[in-house]
Amino acid sequence: MQVLDLIGIGIGPFNLSLAALACPTPLRTAFFEKESGFDWHPGLLLPNSRLQVSPLKDCVTLADPTSPFSFLNYLAVHGRLYSFVNRCDATTSRREFTQYFQWVAHQLPQLRFGEEVTDVTRLDEGYRVTTTRDHYHARSVAIGVGVVATIPECAKPWLGEKVYHVASYLDRPQIDIGERVLVVGGGQSGAEVVEHLLGSPGIGKITWVTSRGNLFTRDDSSFINVSYTPSYSQRFHSLPLKKRRTIVDDEKLTSDGISAELSNRIYESIYHRSATGNIDDVIQLLPAVVMKELSPHADGWHALLASHGTCQRPTVVADRVVLATGFEPRPLAFIDRLLASASMEGGLPVVKDDYSVQFEDNAPGQVYLQNRSPVQSGLQSVNLSLVAYRNGRIINSLLRREYYLNVPDRPILGCLGLLPAQETQNAR
Repeated sequence: MQVLDLIGIGIGPFNLSLAALACPTPLRTAFFEKESGFDWHPGLLLPNSRLQVSPLKDCVTLADPTSPFSFLNYLAVHGRLYSFVNRCDATTSRREFTQYFQWVAHQLPQLRFGEEVTDVTRLDEGYRVTTTRDHYHARSVAIGVGVVATIPECAKPWLGEKVYHVASYLDRPQIDIGERVLVVGGGQSGAEVVEHLLGSPGIGKITWVTSRGNLFTRDDSSFINVSYTPSYSQRFHSLPLKKRRTIVDDEKLTSDGISAELSNRIYESIYHRSATGNIDDVIQLLPAVVMKELSPHADGWHALLASHGTCQRPTVVADRVVLATGFEPRPLAFIDRLLASASMEGGLPVVKDDYSVQFEDNAPGQVYLQNRSPVQSGLQSVNLSLVAYRNGRIINSLLRREYYLNVPDRPILGCLGLLPAQETQNAR
């Protein structure tokens, strides 16, 4: 049986990028995905959904600007490059970026859709990977199985056509005229749903609740974006665990807030409605509250809310409940078994600066973690900002040489207590 250099488990944007960057190298790879083709949160592809990062942060560009798998080449191949650059907009829609991802996927023969990995066993020389079709051997594996919806406990018994996570929003029946909708969650996806509901003809009352103290916008200013550079990532990785946890908490709104553009559009919509009628009949915004209970009644779903810092426990009645309550790593038993022998720090597996797990016995072969380690590797490890840089590091680790040049950036702003001049000197 042929021994592969790398098997990728799951084909989302992160492992798709890894496959694209591995393509021109001598590495023998295979990537497995249970779904029949590539898709990227299809239930969330609303008409106004925008990509939250620069489209240059695609599968390959920041590791190899000459790669044929870049977003700019995708535009050129489809005759849209000039049309794109002539737009007064530096970003694009999530729908177009999904189409770009699918275009990349169609060109990579090592991607095997419709074949799910069911087990991974550690061997002396690497890993035995079992799928729904066959067994394979590889020296290393990259885990990129993605995320699943986070569901509040009180809503789990009632999931269905009228109570559901935002990830399946477009898969559910359209909103009926006069329907009252409760949206739980104050992040980007919740805001996108609220904007969509505000534009739905005949919508009843919208109630939008969030546990946060306000509908906070995402901070993506130029200086803040230093947090999503290679030098920042490397510096973050060298810090003690306690400090890394603090930074992840402090910087949460660099990736987890509402885009300012969307926030302003929603505010404008609410404002103009308030000028023509009673806005309380259209939308109610409730910050600093959590949904404690949810139960069905003859007149609709009753959601018992609890207000932070007060004894108030109002009840909202709705015909439909949309849970914009985030995502969490997909739990898989074989991943837990695989990581059981990892070196641990604060209850988490230690992740090295090449994004591989450190094992106690230092056996040959690596396990690379994609989209599972924000405390170990920073918030950039769970979004698209440094996906090409990260996967370039993984390729270099597999080849044991610098195939993709690790050229340090020279940040204008010092990061995490390290001055820019010191970084420049250290890079020489």
